[in-house]
Amino acid sequence: MISHLWKVTAKKAVGKVAKGMEVEVVKSGTTAKPVIKEIEEAFKRKYGISLISGCSLANFDMVAVSYTHLRAHETTLHL
Repeated sequence: MISHLWKVTAKKAVGKVAKGMEVEVVKSGTTAKPVIKEIEEAFKRKYGISLISGCSLANFDMVAVSYTHLRAHETTLHL
């Protein structure tokens, strides 16, 4: 199964999320961009904060990260 890593960055301050805060979302078996629920889960894991009600994908920039970077990320996670 192929995995894709997405770097998600807040475009502006929304609730407790400050402009420029970043998270990574790994999606397996699809090339689809992360959905808002996956982004919220990533913010909870990394920063311990929830997105405000009504927060949308328009508040975030999403960039697919290279396969090489993903492999390095997976190796780090398994150490």
